[in-house]
Amino acid sequence: MGLYDFTDNQCTTSSGRARIVIRGSAARSRTTRWFGSSARTIVRSPLVRRQTGYDLDLDGFDTDHISVGDTILYRNPFPGLRFNDEDIAISSMLRPWRLASRRGRAAVSAGGGLPDHQVSLAIDQSAATNAPVATSVEAWAAKRGELD
Repeated sequence: MGLYDFTDNQCTTSSGRARIVIRGSAARSRTTRWFGSSARTIVRSPLVRRQTGYDLDLDGFDTDHISVGDTILYRNPFPGLRFNDEDIAISSMLRPWRLASRRGRAAVSAGGGLPDHQVSLAIDQSAATNAPVATSVEAWAAKRGELD
């Protein structure tokens, strides 16, 4: 899982630094590790975020990419738009919807979210009544194979 760890003091002070953290079930890291030329050689390299617009870079403030060594792990899909990280994430999620709507299709089927909504309604009902609530396999779910 990749995470851009944005702490609250980064908004208010220029001394706060952005950091990239990879979190797993057992640990987290700002570096990558892998076996080098042999199983006994462990190589470690930092994850590097390239931002434009700093120092003498006149390209303007923008996220360019995240790399490890000479390998680009992530490249901003919206270069030049000066999006912050949250705007990049939201735009990346909305892009398939936009492309599908231009083609006159839905990005995902409406039925894909129905099981989640069914569970959400059951949770609300359970909280309101302070009692357990059971759900059933609805015809739309059985037909589509949603709840295998």
